Amino acid sequence: MNPLDLLMSQSRRPSGWLGCLLLRGMNRAHGRMIDWALSRLSIRDSKVLLDIGCGGGWALRRLSVLAPQAELHGIDYAAQSLSVAARTNRRLVEQRRVHLIDADVSDLPYDGSRFDLVVAFNSHYFWTDLGRGLREIMRVLRPGGALALAGGEYLGGKHDRRNRRLAANGRMNCQTLPALRETFREAGCSDVEIHEEWSMGWFCVAGRKHGADTEDLRFPAHTGYSSFGGATAAKGGVVRR
Repeated sequence: MNPLDLLMSQSRRPSGWLGCLLLRGMNRAHGRMIDWALSRLSIRDSKVLLDIGCGGGWALRRLSVLAPQAELHGIDYAAQSLSVAARTNRRLVEQRRVHLIDADVSDLPYDGSRFDLVVAFNSHYFWTDLGRGLREIMRVLRPGGALALAGGEYLGGKHDRRNRRLAANGRMNCQTLPALRETFREAGCSDVEIHEEWSMGWFCVAGRKHGADTEDLRFPAHTGYSSFGGATAAKGGVVRR
């Protein structure tokens, strides 16, 4: 197996000592992107949250700060990911604020209308069926609940050439942002927004489950451009509907 395919295999399902190192590295490397994506969402009043493909658990740790009263759930189908996530959130697990489960997005082990917010960071590229996964998420979202996918691998952005190489031969399911928006809509999401931080090569696509209480979970208002890390890029923070 060549080095790139090995990296993609470990990213898809971390295992062994190499997977453990990769997960710890992802916690460090993806922290700023996760913070940026979470800043696009209304989180503080959410009561029950789910992280799909929780990896090393960094997003759950950040969510515990942003939603201090929330019950947090994380799923992953890699045992090594759940082990590292448990260590990253040891106190929260002991306090029974964070709950980790071995599960796949295509068959979520939760009742319908359970969650206020579902997020996935750098994991949807590896889902077996993106549309099916989104429909399953919509099932477990409460009416008015929000869904967001975010990461750094998509087509048409700053790192398009690199991302096309990563997507070659089916290694990752990278899409353009308009294609992701359409997939959201086909799954039943409404009010779909695209946030893009061009200077960093990041994106966040967010939508919600239509319902009588949709107004309860608004996305933060943005003026069209946003500053991150002290610099405003020409295309940074663009919001597209």
